[in-house]
Amino acid sequence: MGELALFISSKAQPGKRDEVYELYQTMMAPKAEANDGQEVVVWCADQHDPDGFHLFEVYRDADTFGANAQSDFFQEFMQASGPLLAAEPTVAMSTPRWSKGI
Repeated sequence: MGELALFISSKAQPGKRDEVYELYQTMMAPKAEANDGQEVVVWCADQHDPDGFHLFEVYRDADTFGANAQSDFFQEFMQASGPLLAAEPTVAMSTPRWSKGI
């Protein structure tokens, strides 16, 4: 299992969560599927907040994450999704110690 896990939480502008998800599916999901160093990616719709969403990612190492974060496609996604967001995402970085099903 990878060395770096990210927990990202964010909130879309009212009624815009599906648009953020569609952008993610179009712009980011194909890149994640092609990236062997991005071992796990889960995009989640918050069950209690109709505008909230969360992303869980596991990377092989910090260098793989860094390359992803500095990529042109990520910057393009952030520019496209930025107007749809209500606030900056919160990001928690951690080191996986145990998992089931990964």
